[in-house]
Amino acid sequence: MIAFPAAATIAIYTSPGAVQPAENVLFSGPDPIGNTVIGFTNQTQTRVTFNGIEPLVSPPAGQARIEATDGGLTELSFGLDPGLGFKEVEFDLFGTHAEATQVVLNFTDQFSTIFAGTYAIHQGGNFFSARAFDNQLITNVRFMLDGPIIDAGQFRIGGVGEAGAVPEPAMWAMMMAGMGLVGVAMRRRKAALAAA
Repeated sequence: MIAFPAAATIAIYTSPGAVQPAENVLFSGPDPIGNTVIGFTNQTQTRVTFNGIEPLVSPPAGQARIEATDGGLTELSFGLDPGLGFKEVEFDLFGTHAEATQVVLNFTDQFSTIFAGTYAIHQGGNFFSARAFDNQLITNVRFMLDGPIIDAGQFRIGGVGEAGAVPEPAMWAMMMAGMGLVGVAMRRRKAALAAA
């Protein structure tokens, strides 16, 4: 299943393997580090920062997952260092014995545009992924659940690059129109002052 917001440049997928990013995100260990956990991609060693609304922990034994220390994860966001983004992402929201029935997913691009959707959460694995198109990069991913789940894991990202905000042609057109309106307003004001 695929969901495209209007004029979308980030597509959201709800089936495993719809997107197959190149790199796994691995975590360093089991110690709780407050509301933030740091992971690194396994090939390029790119840092990925995860933030929750509750204390987080990453279990030992190399398992690439994040849990809340109280056993019920409800919200998490993640992204790369400032100025970086990625083209693809995939992760699993594990819902065995979970109270959550739905999740709101937000994928933010380098222009701060949010592509969102609300999806059902089932018992067991719930894979979600996204792919950016047309020179877009995903700079942040956030999910908010209506109840707790066991954990989030199997994070994969691909296509890491610099997320410099280079405007698209439509954005250039809007900026030029805005500058034109400012110019007209300044000319009218100058004419009004001259007449007075």
